Amino acid sequence: MVDSGRPTPFISDMLFTEVLLALQDRKDCYLAAREVTSTVIRELLKLPTSPKIDPKQISQATSKVLRRLDKRAHLRYVAEHPSLQESRV
Repeated sequence: MVDSGRPTPFISDMLFTEVLLALQDRKDCYLAAREVTSTVIRELLKLPTSPKIDPKQISQATSKVLRRLDKRAHLRYVAEHPSLQESRV
């Protein structure tokens, strides 16, 4: 992952935690969060910039996956990421 011009490691557990918070109202929130996290990682690895990925790309990919799965979780996730509010992902 590239943040502020410097490479930093991508930590999947951080993504999982953010997704889990967005999905917290679901009965299957832990399973759903794990599946969303796996799907996002698969999508990120398909990007032409892989293995150097911008944090905004991670947010956009996560937003896209959440939008397909759970609209409420998608809105909660977007509310926590101002860069997504500007681009209307």
